[in-house]
Amino acid sequence: MTHPKNTKYRILIVEDDFASRSLLASYFEKEGYAVTETEQADDLCGRVHQEHIDLVLLDISLPGKDGLTLTRELRSVSNVGIILVTSKGDEIDRIVGLELGADDYVTKPFNPRELLVRAKNLLWRVKDSQLV
Repeated sequence: MTHPKNTKYRILIVEDDFASRSLLASYFEKEGYAVTETEQADDLCGRVHQEHIDLVLLDISLPGKDGLTLTRELRSVSNVGIILVTSKGDEIDRIVGLELGADDYVTKPFNPRELLVRAKNLLWRVKDSQLV
């Protein structure tokens, strides 16, 4: 069942693993979100601004700049929603990611329904704060 009202939300998935990225994209597209995918984070801040991204699903372990560095850079210029998605279960990465400004953290393997609910709740908060 798709939800056309979700198409107003744009999600950018930054994940270097093709299978994980495709899986995430299909979950959100089935729910009616507008999804963009990339395997690298070159000019992430610029893309978020130019493409009017509402939520970034960001893998921590990326080639080049890692997700924690990107979270810090992105948060310095944007209030976009950020959910870190990673295979790392390390508590330190989770804490550092949240301290750097990530809104949430999901460890692989994750329940897709849980990730969708977390994303939906975050999008509501992000959009509501922009209306104030």
